[in-house]
Amino acid sequence: MDGDADTYGIGIRLGLYAQSLTTLLVTLFVQEEEAVNRTINLLLQLAIFAGTLLSTYAGTIHAFEVIIVFWILVGALSSLTGSGITGIRSFSGTCRLLFYAALSAYSCWFFFVGQDTMRETPCIQIVFFGKSTLDGWFQTFGKVISIISLVIVIGLLTWAATTYIKKGGGEKSRYCFHRPQTEITLMFLSMAMVVLSITSTEYIIRANNLSGVDDIFDVGQVLAFLVGLFQLLNVLIPIFFQRHLWAPRCWLLLGHHLT
Repeated sequence: MDGDADTYGIGIRLGLYAQSLTTLLVTLFVQEEEAVNRTINLLLQLAIFAGTLLSTYAGTIHAFEVIIVFWILVGALSSLTGSGITGIRSFSGTCRLLFYAALSAYSCWFFFVGQDTMRETPCIQIVFFGKSTLDGWFQTFGKVISIISLVIVIGLLTWAATTYIKKGGGEKSRYCFHRPQTEITLMFLSMAMVVLSITSTEYIIRANNLSGVDDIFDVGQVLAFLVGLFQLLNVLIPIFFQRHLWAPRCWLLLGHHLT
């Protein structure tokens, strides 16, 4: 069957993969650019999620395509120190938390109710490795993760709002002696999320034998790809030419300083 190239065509996928790698590199080597990078990520995620909501309302999306969107939206962590997670002092910070809340709520609706109301396919819908379907363990897994995500986001919103009211929303510096901090556990988690996002998305597309989603010679596909590529090159150049790669940093393991 034909896939939705406007949502997960090859150009869009490559652009998002490049953006995930950009986020990983920014959080490791150019942490002063994290705020800008978070805003760009938010705009891309909002565009994809908005399209998914419209397709859901119109009844033109399949359940496995929603799973593809979920995997695409999974990417590198926006911070390797925890800073900026509850930054509601800025408009983009507030929108980011509200977006996560909306995505978690939609995910809960999808796994508990929505998947049974979506368009049928002539064959089994594959949603994860091992030809897993939405009728087995993956559905239970999705329900658990959705509930946990929603609870966490609501907790973060409540805590951020309370902190903002009491202390003006100020965040403490995440730097040690003017050196960037990197939490080792978050770094490996971020890397794993990037790999999982890319491999899962590509596997589902191949396993469901989708056509029409690998043609990059289309205006929308080329634009998305070039935006992602430009962002990646924009980070790679200063990393190598401004010696960010070997800059001293504070390494942490579960919050304990190793250097």
